[in-house]
Amino acid sequence: MVPIPESRYSPSLDKCLTGELLLLSWKSIFSAIQDTSTTDGRQITIEEFLSDQTVLNLLSKPFDAFPPPNSDTKAAFEGKTSAINVTPSPSLRYDIKQVKDDSIWLSNVAKIDEISALRIVVQECQARTSAKLLGRFTEDELASIRESAGNSNFSSPITVSLLSRGADSGDIQAEFETEGNRRQRILTTYLSERRYLLTCAELLLKAGLVRGWRAVYHGKGKEGEAAPSWLEDCGEALVANIGVDQLESLALRGFSAIETNVQNIGNGSGWFEKEGGNAQLENEWTRTQITEATHTMEMILEILTPNQTIPSSHLILGWLRLLQNCGFFDQPNIEDPSLQSLVSPLQAIAMVVTIAMFNVKFTLDHLYDLGSAAAISSNVSLDASYIQNTETISEIHEIVMHATTMGFMTAGPAILAWVCILKSLHARVEENKTLLIENEYSGDSEAVDPYQPVVEQIMNNFEDSNVLDFLAQRAVDHLRVLDTLSGLASRLGATADSFFSSSTGALMRCTILDLVKGSHSGLGYLPEVIEALLSTLFAGQNYWDLVDSTEHNAFDPVTEFLQDGELVEAFLWTARGRYPCEPMPFLRLIHAIAAYPSLTDEDVKPAISVLNSIPQFTFQLPEDFRNYTLAREDENSNMIVLQTPLQLFEPRLKALKSRGPQSRSLAVTLIDRDFCIPAGTEGRIISDSGPKVVTWYHEYSGLKYLGKLLETYLTASDIVDGTTGLPIDRDSVIEIIQILATLLLSSSRSGADYVAEKADAQQILETASSGLNRNHDITTVIFEIFEDELQRQSSVAGSDIPLGVLVSCLQFIHAMLPVAPSRVWPLLARSGLLGVSRGGGRLASIVESVELVSGNYDFLISCIRLYEALVEDISCNAIKRRSITKSPTRFNNKVDTGVGIPDQLLSKTLLYFTRYLIDVLESSFSWKFGAQNDRRRICKAISTTFDKVLRYVHGIETSPTSTEAFEATENDPEMSKLAKSESKINAEIASKITGILISSASQIADSFLSTSSSALKFQPLLVASLDALETPDLTTFSNELGLWTSQVTAVLGFSKTLLRVSSLLERSSSQLEMQLFQAAPLIARLYAVTDVYKKPVVLLFESLIVAANNSSEPPSLLGHLGPRTAKNFLQILSDLDKPISRDENVMAIWHLLSMVVSNKQQWFANYLLAGKTPRDVLGKPGSGTDSSALDKPLLTVALERLCKINEIPQHEALVMLEFVALSQNFWPWTVYSSPKHGAFITAISEYAGVLHPLQQSSNIDASIKACFQTRIAAYIAEILAMHIFHSRQTGTNSSISDLVTNLDWFIRFAVSAPKLNSSLHTQLKRNFEARYPGCTPYDLKRTTLEDRQLGKGYFYDLPLADKMLLADQAWTGRRNDGLRVEFEHANVNLSLVDSHIALFHGWKVLAIEISSNLSADTKLQKALIRVCTDCLTTNSTSSFSEDIFARLNHQRADFALILAQRLVEAKCTLPEMKDLLTKTWETIRNFRGTFERALRKEDAPYYRSLLKLLFIAIRAHALGTPKGPDNENVSAKMERVHKIMPVILDIIKYVVAMGLRECAATIHDDPADSTPEDISLITGILQSCLRTPSIELSQSQIVATMLSNDTARVATTLFSWSDRIAVDGDPIYGELSILFLLELSSLPMMAEQLAIDGLLGHIAAANITSYLRRGNVSPFADGAGLQRCYSIWARGILPLLLNLLDSVQESIAAEVATFLNQFSPLLTQSTTAFEAPESSRTSQKAQAKYISLSMCSELHSLALINFILNNFRQNERGIMEIPEVKWDSGGVAENVEFWLGARGVLRERIVPMGSRDQELAARKTDFCGANSRLEEAVVQEMMGIRNVLSGGDA
Repeated sequence: MVPIPESRYSPSLDKCLTGELLLLSWKSIFSAIQDTSTTDGRQITIEEFLSDQTVLNLLSKPFDAFPPPNSDTKAAFEGKTSAINVTPSPSLRYDIKQVKDDSIWLSNVAKIDEISALRIVVQECQARTSAKLLGRFTEDELASIRESAGNSNFSSPITVSLLSRGADSGDIQAEFETEGNRRQRILTTYLSERRYLLTCAELLLKAGLVRGWRAVYHGKGKEGEAAPSWLEDCGEALVANIGVDQLESLALRGFSAIETNVQNIGNGSGWFEKEGGNAQLENEWTRTQITEATHTMEMILEILTPNQTIPSSHLILGWLRLLQNCGFFDQPNIEDPSLQSLVSPLQAIAMVVTIAMFNVKFTLDHLYDLGSAAAISSNVSLDASYIQNTETISEIHEIVMHATTMGFMTAGPAILAWVCILKSLHARVEENKTLLIENEYSGDSEAVDPYQPVVEQIMNNFEDSNVLDFLAQRAVDHLRVLDTLSGLASRLGATADSFFSSSTGALMRCTILDLVKGSHSGLGYLPEVIEALLSTLFAGQNYWDLVDSTEHNAFDPVTEFLQDGELVEAFLWTARGRYPCEPMPFLRLIHAIAAYPSLTDEDVKPAISVLNSIPQFTFQLPEDFRNYTLAREDENSNMIVLQTPLQLFEPRLKALKSRGPQSRSLAVTLIDRDFCIPAGTEGRIISDSGPKVVTWYHEYSGLKYLGKLLETYLTASDIVDGTTGLPIDRDSVIEIIQILATLLLSSSRSGADYVAEKADAQQILETASSGLNRNHDITTVIFEIFEDELQRQSSVAGSDIPLGVLVSCLQFIHAMLPVAPSRVWPLLARSGLLGVSRGGGRLASIVESVELVSGNYDFLISCIRLYEALVEDISCNAIKRRSITKSPTRFNNKVDTGVGIPDQLLSKTLLYFTRYLIDVLESSFSWKFGAQNDRRRICKAISTTFDKVLRYVHGIETSPTSTEAFEATENDPEMSKLAKSESKINAEIASKITGILISSASQIADSFLSTSSSALKFQPLLVASLDALETPDLTTFSNELGLWTSQVTAVLGFSKTLLRVSSLLERSSSQLEMQLFQAAPLIARLYAVTDVYKKPVVLLFESLIVAANNSSEPPSLLGHLGPRTAKNFLQILSDLDKPISRDENVMAIWHLLSMVVSNKQQWFANYLLAGKTPRDVLGKPGSGTDSSALDKPLLTVALERLCKINEIPQHEALVMLEFVALSQNFWPWTVYSSPKHGAFITAISEYAGVLHPLQQSSNIDASIKACFQTRIAAYIAEILAMHIFHSRQTGTNSSISDLVTNLDWFIRFAVSAPKLNSSLHTQLKRNFEARYPGCTPYDLKRTTLEDRQLGKGYFYDLPLADKMLLADQAWTGRRNDGLRVEFEHANVNLSLVDSHIALFHGWKVLAIEISSNLSADTKLQKALIRVCTDCLTTNSTSSFSEDIFARLNHQRADFALILAQRLVEAKCTLPEMKDLLTKTWETIRNFRGTFERALRKEDAPYYRSLLKLLFIAIRAHALGTPKGPDNENVSAKMERVHKIMPVILDIIKYVVAMGLRECAATIHDDPADSTPEDISLITGILQSCLRTPSIELSQSQIVATMLSNDTARVATTLFSWSDRIAVDGDPIYGELSILFLLELSSLPMMAEQLAIDGLLGHIAAANITSYLRRGNVSPFADGAGLQRCYSIWARGILPLLLNLLDSVQESIAAEVATFLNQFSPLLTQSTTAFEAPESSRTSQKAQAKYISLSMCSELHSLALINFILNNFRQNERGIMEIPEVKWDSGGVAENVEFWLGARGVLRERIVPMGSRDQELAARKTDFCGANSRLEEAVVQEMMGIRNVLSGGDA
């Protein structure tokens, strides 16, 4: 059988069943499409899927996507599931037989083809893990969640239904695996796929048509053509596949589908009838039918919309017949309350489609076109427009009449539309009749109108009255069509209550607007019509909806209204003509258009244009007003002329007096031309029934008038409205303030440049203020109104208290903030809202007394949004505030950024707000809410803003200068406590550019991260998580779904940030962490709810694990999740967001896993690495049939992917390598036991062998690639190092030679200097500080709070900088060449530097591991020698002064030192090894420059490492230099060493001689900062130099150097100080200095000079020497000081005496003997220490004596000295008298003989002293019968003593 060809829609079944491929569900496609509104990134997987021809064909026929089965589909099914295509094997996750059986069952039950059924069954299989995760909680999980909520029965947000759902894990699994449950899930999946497929088809169709809509509806506007998105590309491909000419056919097919949906609702699914039915499935069935019908209607509306032609008869009759059959969807038979909410969108879209079908606008245009050549008759094709076919018109009328008779409320719009058309038809026919009569008299012939027969038939068939009046009256009065339209339009905006998305809603409102326009001529200027118009324009949206609105729809009803002259004339100009007599229609219309930008490039907004000049003023005259005369009486036009001036405002007191019977004069003392109607002004009486209403033709500024009206509302105002004698009413106040707020908002978002936006807004404020009292402007007036209302409303309580004025004032303040923050902040601080300047803020009292009672929280929500804006203002203007403060002329002075306001005031205001909102957040879950969406809005807004506060404060580093200033203030003794406190606050604020927010951030952190906080603090997260678990599975109500999910993600994000702040500040574990662990089973489930929650959940768990790691024993996440939830959660994680695989999600998952393995989550780490739970590891049986073991451990997933590292993106490879590296570091045995590990090691080593060379590039993308490559290489090096180490530990063969062949790239580049572009950073700093004085780039440096990726946003926080500086052209540049680009380049460069440093560290570890066995590999030796020299070369040439590069130089030196030691240990004799000495010395010379300059304290560690390396290099050079023949002459020796000898002499001069003096000075001046190691190092270098072959030829130069630098005196002086500079009582410098003198004395000429200088006298006179003369100095003495004195004696003084005797001979013998006799206690002790056991009668048996190697060395030295002195004494007898040394040589000889003869006793008495002795004791040997090297050394020393004392060869 031939294998079935694959497609993206139906891929290989074999791969699907093994889990290699996951099927894309239509729900995932829908989620991705919805996500395009918030992300600009392309979705490659989705695009490829939607581009597949199979998918396109499916979407082109969405109503036939699941066809019935037939023989072809059965054959295809058999082929796809046959053994040739699916081979049964253990690797299959799912049972193929069960899959086939379920597919056939589904095909039979659902009556769909087998292939579609198979796809759905496979989807169910692949979604089982998610279904398990979303399943019931176990009892343990519920107990844990209940504990996190505080275990309270009264305040817990956990519902009773949830608490009752707990069950045993085994029972849950058993229930899940039943066939009935499985097949119920299959049917649920089938219904879901049906819904989402149709939804995706609708969305793609809309996207494909949107460009045509823009061309039709916005071609005449100023909107530019935007580049199409990927969604539009896919949509256009779908439209092309359908065919534009086939769209009507698709709509007709949709009618049948809707009818089928309606029938299905009535008939039910029929599933599980034998079992008694399934209520849950039946609800899903009905929901699917309603949803499908709704989206089908949306598609029909979209097909109708772009056509500016009248629909065909086929189309409209098909639709109206469908509506008639379905009763116009007026009363659908839906009983379940959960489904009734879906009926309203269905009814709404049905009504709008009907309006669109009638296409009133173009139909009326056609009817008015009497000259049209279109045929009109009953025989016209049904494919022509319906208005051409009279039969169609007749049938439409019958259907409409039937709906009218039946009284269907939903038929109202259809009836109204038909009335408009029928009225025009009737008018056309009547007009034609009139023409016929006129022509009959004139003799002209005129044809009868073709519509006349059908119109007469319609009119005559209705005998009771005029059919037009009947239909209109029934529609308006009985069916209340205008109220229906108003209610419908109010649910079509960008609000959470909207039925549809904002784009679909805007399209529907435009359709409604056409109907309003068409009906106006018949209905006139009625309040209901105006309300319908306003609802269409507002769409239920308020100010905050406009603030949140970011989507630019192809349709905009406001645009349509303003561009339609008839609508503007009929409504806007009419309302203007009646203002202010009828204020609300005009004000609300202005409010509706206030947010709309200019129609042309003149930049004058329509609302401003209308308000700038209002030509007339209409109001009701007082009854006794007679100051006018009639005019133009012959025209009978009711025209009058004013005789005396009329003032529009008058004093309040005068108005009160004028209420008497006497006539009231309209006059004010202060006359303003706009506010005074001058005498002689004409007017017209428009109503004389009752009080006369007059329109005066007086032109005035509307904005100016509105501002003055507001002033009358003030409690302290001295004026009132002159037309009423009263202050302005409350409703008008609300509208006026909202108009001003909306105008300001529109100005700040107009898209113009920053300065122009602010100028426009300022112009609005100035105009509105121009008529006010000189002590007022519009801002102060509104703030005073705000204060009056606060005072008024805070003293009352109840649910009916109006807060509209307060809300509108808050909206104005919000809109004012970007325009004039310097006005808002002080006024807000003085306001009674928060009580900052005075106690008792009224915010809390109003919320508690009014809104908590009513359940409506508009006021609180407005306050929260204002708080959010205040925080944003601080962040947006942070740099500008500081820069303008430093340099006032730097920025345009017209731009208000709030400079001059004390930072403490700003900080205090925000702190008051923060404290209250913390209380709101923690307690709001228990409040009464009229709408649950209000709760979500509150929770989302507060969480989002708190998250911003924490990120703005802790996301950037603290300025180092501010820290220094703070420390200086703290240490100032003259400052008072108050001054210090104030200074501390100022320093805190100045520490960051966002320092104003620090106190608020601290309040938030202290509140939520307390170690003893109450459970209330956790309630927001718990409530949000429970909300998330109940996230509705909706395709309608998309805005509500967006609010729902955004609230959840906001709370999860806030919680994540809190945990990261805790980690950043190294706070102790908080109660929040424990509660999060307890709620982990709930939070983990959110991952499977919807794609939106995936990343937030992963990031929250990652932050929780890291934060908990601060404690010594963090809670176990695995333990809190439980085995079942943990397995399902990890199983879903292991899919790595497949099949979509969004990069950000995949990276977040791998980073979470990395944190698990590296942060004390032992069992969890083992679970994801090995795939086994602790229960599995311990061999305990599970509680059910479901094994806890993972199908594939995540480690295996990573290793498999990395085996193809060349094929995966760099960023993905990087995070997986991080995971593997950390796993290997913390869990090596688990990693190495993986069967994929060997192939993985081979793959990454081969990858390392083909890496591209590191080269500097000016191309930023190439540089970013280099960053990733370098970081990947660093991880590879770490992993390979651990691999080699583990192989060596376990004895496993690891072919290092194979690895070395692939390490050339590391050898070449790893130790080179990072490519820091110093000029770039210097120039950036200079330019930034010049542009923004007082700020530095460091102010934008990121902390570790947020994850950062290599590249453009790595080091400096560019998103935050954009927020602060995007309006500044210096930042953006004219051609994208501003400072931002420089920051991007700096970030990339620092990414590269950081990656290179990581590469160095990784290579360092790897190279050290490789160097562990070098003995036989000369190729590797050469490579490592090159690495050493490259390290030194890099250090020599490094010119960077930054601390990090100094540390890097030190680390390179340490690295070279280790490698050099390994090479020396391997006895490397390669010629290249000799170069190491000269290279090391060259590096030292370059570093020190002149050695006369004192070494900086911070440079000492690095210099010390270089000296150690120098010591090794000298030794290596000595080992590598072959000795010449014994008889080699001097010239030959000089020739052989002439190259190296100058270097050695320089080392002796600068490092030894001058270095010793420098060390001694440091020790004397600052003993605490000195280290004995330095003296040891210098001594070792001297020793190595003096061991250099042929050094004796340069002895005179060395001595001269020592003399010139007075080296011996320095050492002697150091010896004499040693008791005073002892380290913890240990005179170590005494030993070190004597050992240095010992090395000097090894040079004969130097020894002679030491003797001449009286060295022994100096030593004898030193204070430290007096301790040696005491009797308690021995290796076993109590105290380190006495033991050190013994070491000075044995290791230093005695060998020094030997050197002096050897060099000076008998000349110094007497002095030596005299010197020795001064230490008689030591001489006596040395002889008695070796006494044989029992040889002393006075010693007790218990006093056992021990022998050390140092004692033997001491005795050997004394024996040699005594032997030499005896020889000199004999030779110089009579010439020179040499005193006898009081030392018992005979007793010593006797005792030594005893010990050598009693080796067993000797072995027992030998004691190791120090680490070297211990090492010798541990090394075994059989030389001379010894058991250890230590014993061997002791025996050899004793044998030497015996030889000397017996007179042998000494």
